[in-house]
Amino acid sequence: MDQIDTTTAVREPSGRRLGLDRLRLRFHDPALESAFRADRFRHQLGNIRFAFLVGIVLWISWGLLLRPYILALSELRLDRIMRWGVFIPILVIGLVLTFTPFFGRIWEWVAVAIATATIGSWVYYTSNIQTLPAEYGYVGVILITAFTYTLLRLRFVLVLLITLIGIGAYLPYAFATRYVAPVSEVLATLYLVSFGFLGGLAAYRMERFTRTLFLRERQLDQERQRSDGLLLNILPQVVVDQLKVTSGRRIAQAFEEVTVIFVDAVGSTQQAARSTPDAFAHALDELFSRFDEIAERHGLEKVKTIGDAYMAVAGAPAGMADHAGAAAAMAVDIIREAGAVRWPSGDRIVVHGGVATGPAVAGVIGRRKFAYDLWGDTVNVASRLEEHGQPGEVLVSEATAVRLEDRFEFGPTRIFDLKGKGRTSARALLGRSSDLPIEVPSR
Repeated sequence: MDQIDTTTAVREPSGRRLGLDRLRLRFHDPALESAFRADRFRHQLGNIRFAFLVGIVLWISWGLLLRPYILALSELRLDRIMRWGVFIPILVIGLVLTFTPFFGRIWEWVAVAIATATIGSWVYYTSNIQTLPAEYGYVGVILITAFTYTLLRLRFVLVLLITLIGIGAYLPYAFATRYVAPVSEVLATLYLVSFGFLGGLAAYRMERFTRTLFLRERQLDQERQRSDGLLLNILPQVVVDQLKVTSGRRIAQAFEEVTVIFVDAVGSTQQAARSTPDAFAHALDELFSRFDEIAERHGLEKVKTIGDAYMAVAGAPAGMADHAGAAAAMAVDIIREAGAVRWPSGDRIVVHGGVATGPAVAGVIGRRKFAYDLWGDTVNVASRLEEHGQPGEVLVSEATAVRLEDRFEFGPTRIFDLKGKGRTSARALLGRSSDLPIEVPSR
């Protein structure tokens, strides 16, 4: 889009510059203009209904107040016909239309039509009510046009259109009518033009402010969504929602049973020494990105990466009925898919892992650079089993294997002396019952 002279401009996250036409007060971007009008209507609907109700009340009140001063019977009859047969019904129709589903698409033109019809009817009405002062006519036109930007709050261009219609309808009548004194003609011209200018200026400034505010709110919403997106890359959705309402207090939850999985890339230290930092980081990024996809596929929550190790949990922060099965399925897919990624040296990446089921405590602690984490014996067992696993092997705690014997194949029970835990039984996960055993990818 070419650069255009603007009154207001903002920079959206995409960097594309969006402006506001100085004269018409219209956004250059049609989609943004459409969004503004839809948003404006949503905020204006209650006010539009209120405006029609106020207009009805005013027509009734003026009729009661002015009736004693209309001296001719024919004029009283005309006043009654016009007030109750034209002016009030027009506003009633407008009010009824506000409850229709299509009103949002046509409301501005409905308002213009009502204002135009009212002005035309008003000029006819005042030309036949001669017992009231001539000022009664142009003051009414001023009030009708003021109604469009004070209560209906129409767009500037529409207010300007209605103002010009009012001036164009009343002044020819005023100058052509004999009983209107020359001074009243001058006053009518001055008042209509002056109030028309002031009303147009007020409508212009009000709409410009409204559009600027809309852009600022749009920017804030986009920044809020961006911030939420960044938070969701760090913390689970449940935790983000809790942080928003806990006023900075720590978040901690106890879970009776979850399943934790640790996966580590074998030989990463040696591979790092043989690679450039950028190439090594790229390989790990590709590997962990695959793990992220697998975790999302099986409904696990990624907790963190520690160096070349990857930790995820099933059953926290949101409960999961088959958390052990989901973690085992993730482990099977990880072993199979890790070999598709290569180190910068060309060697296939081989991983080993550990899975454990049991209670855990999870939450967010700290003031700066906080993260969601898990603690407890279950986490320690999964981590220690991962350390004892052979390349391409996932060791599963006995408690986890017992739950999954009908769906997954396991090796024989082995005893491991885990640090901080002692002698612990575990089995190697071979695969799903319907699959072939997992094979260690060759280098």
